[in-house]
Amino acid sequence: MTVRSFDLVVLGLSLSSSWGNGHATTFRALLRGLAARGHRVLFLERDVPWYAENRDLPDPDFCTLGLYASLEDLEQRYLADIEAADAVIVGSYVPDGIEVLDLVLERARGIRAFYDIDTPVTLAKLEKDEAGYLARRQIPELDLYLSFSGGPVLERLAREFGARNPQAFYCAVDETRYAPLPAAPTWDLGYLGTYSPDRQPALERLLLEPARRLPHLRFVVAGPQYPDGIDWPANVERIEHLSPAEHAAFYARQRFTLNVTRADMIKAGHSPSVRLFEAAACCTPIISDRWEGLGDLLPEGRAILIADQTEQVVSALTEIDEPVRLQIAENARAIVLGAHTGIARAAELERHLPAAERATLRDTSSSRRSRRSAPLTALIAGGAGFLGSYLCERLIGEGRRVICLDSFRTGTPENLRTLERDPRFSLLEADVCEPLPSSIEVDRIYNLACPASPRHYQADPIHTLMTSVLGARNLLELARANGARLLQASTSEVYGDPDQHPQQESYWGNVNPIGIRACYDEGKRAAETLCFDYLRLHRVDVRVARIFNTYGPRMRPDDGRIVSNLIVQALSGRPLTVYGTGAQTRSFCYVTDLIDGLVRLMEVPENPQTPINIGNPEEYTINELARLVTSLTGSTSPIVYEPLPADDPQWRRPDITMARRVLGWAPRTSVREGLAATIAWFAGPAAASAVIRIQPPRRKLKPAAVAGLSA
Repeated sequence: MTVRSFDLVVLGLSLSSSWGNGHATTFRALLRGLAARGHRVLFLERDVPWYAENRDLPDPDFCTLGLYASLEDLEQRYLADIEAADAVIVGSYVPDGIEVLDLVLERARGIRAFYDIDTPVTLAKLEKDEAGYLARRQIPELDLYLSFSGGPVLERLAREFGARNPQAFYCAVDETRYAPLPAAPTWDLGYLGTYSPDRQPALERLLLEPARRLPHLRFVVAGPQYPDGIDWPANVERIEHLSPAEHAAFYARQRFTLNVTRADMIKAGHSPSVRLFEAAACCTPIISDRWEGLGDLLPEGRAILIADQTEQVVSALTEIDEPVRLQIAENARAIVLGAHTGIARAAELERHLPAAERATLRDTSSSRRSRRSAPLTALIAGGAGFLGSYLCERLIGEGRRVICLDSFRTGTPENLRTLERDPRFSLLEADVCEPLPSSIEVDRIYNLACPASPRHYQADPIHTLMTSVLGARNLLELARANGARLLQASTSEVYGDPDQHPQQESYWGNVNPIGIRACYDEGKRAAETLCFDYLRLHRVDVRVARIFNTYGPRMRPDDGRIVSNLIVQALSGRPLTVYGTGAQTRSFCYVTDLIDGLVRLMEVPENPQTPINIGNPEEYTINELARLVTSLTGSTSPIVYEPLPADDPQWRRPDITMARRVLGWAPRTSVREGLAATIAWFAGPAAASAVIRIQPPRRKLKPAAVAGLSA
């Protein structure tokens, strides 16, 4: 397969000098790999005295190196290159990095990426507002976030920081410069790394103390910036600095080499250092401290030795025989050469860039560009409803701006009382069936606008159907105009009375298109169709959640749904109403779990391009639910049975395999726990004071009503 050739601009800390930083070796491996695969790279580096005086690669043969003296100099000399590049990648720790990245976000026409060579440290700095090279506001604007850490950090980047496309992008080794050399070992154990206070305790435990216990063996520590007060044992040699050209020979002269990890990297896990790959490529066996994900890269005992205490290092140095030592080293080298070279990483970037290009669904007009530095703004249609109010609170709590759009047919102002004074919250009373104000500017749209209980959606079936169809169209057009991402709240009702159990997303359903529930069932099915047509025809980034039965505090006492019905009846001492025989089943998801699933679906970087079930696979018969409610409320109310309504499904249970795999989501709240919280709410004053307005007077929107809603 022919691979597209990219013109890339990379702005990094340093390529020309490896003195006191691992960035240079990381960039050198990657850029050599990119050149070998036919890509063109311009590397731009701030010309600072420290690196200018210690340049060991002033004229690279695998890319063009450009030096700039200031932000103004960068813009004057290289802006045309930034604007014309297929992708611009800004690395961490770039001087004036926030301003540099703002320039890239504003002017680059290609993919805009950030390469975080210290992700856990970066996130810790962002939490304290101390990251001088990256601002939190910039992360949602990036088309691609390349992270030195994988695993849970990627989920956190998406969930907490709004990263649209975070990808694990580990460091790499240049296998042409790091290879085994014929040399007799000079040292039994060595370490290569710049001094770091949080690494020093591990270095003491895993190298200096073993040196004290084994005075007949030889040790070495290479790297700058170690303070004068360290008590170096007599058998530990110190080397102030080694250039990358000397690394392979340094590893070749060690029987074992030590890998010690920064504290933030250990906490995050899945954060290999470049020294790990370099030593393995040189066929030097590694002893490492422990962190999550290390065994996934290099299997413990087979390709690496992991030590927690001094005694384990002493044992390795004195008890492992030569054939075992060599086999561990050869196994690690084979793994690294197969997956962690500069060429392998360049191939990964070739996959990430087109994916980021496809996922970049933004309006590049000047009005959109002027808002790139604004906080992420979400419009929640149906935001005053049961689910919508929780979603408003969740997003406000994450630092988002929220516009709540609601007609108050079934939503209530009381659900929004905790938000109405928050400056990040705006309320717009409107019906999604009608044209929406053109002044609304948003990045995310959640469409929850539709009555969800049979009692309410059957009260005005025509309006219910129009809300699903016209409302979805109006919001999709708004998303298209804004270059925004849209999540459509669909429903398990699209499966109708299913003959597949549990229900998978691939199942087309068994719906009566002319029954009394069809206004809701078919309306949601039509809304899904619209969403995927807008995805295919207009490249609107749509996500569709098929929501199964959800319950929790703030349910309306009169909504006619089974959980609220049973709780209200049990608390009031009335008989509990069960329709049909009670043998029909449902699966009940607690509201905060459901909201977490919606947010994860909205923020997952790659568009799943399929609906995803969000619900609790824990299945109950209605009789079992009724008995559980009576038990938790202490009610003695009897159960009475009434005829089953037309088209009522016999069973309902989601298959959430896709949610687990794509979103990393599963419900956490048991039905017993959730019901207890819901019962407590219904028994308290909040439920008793809830004011229900089925069809309030309609108000025409005035221009002032939408003032201040722009992002």
